[in-house]
Amino acid sequence: MRKLILVFLIMTAMVLSLCGAENAAPAPPAELISRSCVLMDAHTGEILFEKYPDYKRYPASTTKIMTLLVSIQKMDGRKTVTVPACAADISLDSTRVPVYQGEKMPLQDLWYGLIYKSGNDAANAIAYLTSGSVSAFVKDMNAKAQELGMVNTHFANAHGLHNPEHYTTARDMAILTRYALDNDLFREITLSTAYTMQATSLRDELPIDHHYPITDFTSKYYYPYAMGIKTGYTQMAGQCYVGAADKDGHELIVVLMFCGTTKNEKWTEAKRLYEYGFAVLAQRDKAASGS
Repeated sequence: MRKLILVFLIMTAMVLSLCGAENAAPAPPAELISRSCVLMDAHTGEILFEKYPDYKRYPASTTKIMTLLVSIQKMDGRKTVTVPACAADISLDSTRVPVYQGEKMPLQDLWYGLIYKSGNDAANAIAYLTSGSVSAFVKDMNAKAQELGMVNTHFANAHGLHNPEHYTTARDMAILTRYALDNDLFREITLSTAYTMQATSLRDELPIDHHYPITDFTSKYYYPYAMGIKTGYTQMAGQCYVGAADKDGHELIVVLMFCGTTKNEKWTEAKRLYEYGFAVLAQRDKAASGS
């Protein structure tokens, strides 16, 4: 009889242990490379994971999220525009679409070039065409940041090239991206993967694509639920990434700032954060359903 009781107690303990393991909270990612990061539930705005979220850092080309947002909220992308001279007012090592002074094209071609090619030339052109000058556009960027409650952000340009007065935080970038993703045109541009810019007097049609390793099924860094949005890099900013992922009715936003200095560490880190976030939300769904 004692043996039967002992066996029963052991089996009960095993069952309880298994149930406890099944219901245990997912372990948050440890030893992240990013100096700052945020993982946000895009639907609710809840931050599911953070690391130094309010430390001011340089955003590099993730700046172009704000550049695109401000322009698409003020302008009609179907409008034909002429590339202004200020498009060339960038450093020699800048990323370019390229576009050149005097070219005529739909404004939306500049928007796609801004995101897909990370064109600093396109950023200056968009700024001028949207607000009348680059400096006026930067004021509009900062006004939008204030409107959104990005309390630790200040923009000094439209492209993200290094400037000590050009900074933001992981939290502020998540707030910005969540807001921007409510705009259908912003989503279309930043979450799609291919576009063809119209021919101009200086070139033929220009096919461009928006593939990152995390969204490329041929890459070892591929994560099937990942989408867009924008990378960035300068020596002072390190590797930066703002992205989104969608799974089982949930959407996550990830912001990585200074995620090392080599190109691929950010993809591994983003995947780890996405997997953690979806595990947390799946567990909540299970608890809510009573299963």
